[in-house]
Amino acid sequence: MKIKKITIKTKEEFFSDIASAIKAVNSRKTTKPRRGEYFELEAVRNVLTEKRLEIWRAIRNQKPDSILALAKLLHRDFKSVYRDVSMLVAVGLVELRKGKGARGDTQKPISMADSLRLEVA
Repeated sequence: MKIKKITIKTKEEFFSDIASAIKAVNSRKTTKPRRGEYFELEAVRNVLTEKRLEIWRAIRNQKPDSILALAKLLHRDFKSVYRDVSMLVAVGLVELRKGKGARGDTQKPISMADSLRLEVA
């Protein structure tokens, strides 16, 4: 089971991590990008809205073949579903894979986690 961890840090920890990353870049060390780290619970709430969690669950459980199929499944407008899926891609919960559909190329949404875990640091 893949679990996506979302960490909520204090502002001090967040800025300390940024300072460490800047030092690593300045000394030409490679850094690994981190997703799912926020310094306020409100930021997590803004990203993981009820509608986005509904989309993620539908992708995870029903595995639609395209974003259009997902929008139809949820009875929502394609544009708003696409915007929400893009946000889920940005935070690493969803990946889009190219595929072929009846109307040409499609983007199949794939869930990158089976469950979410919030961690307060």
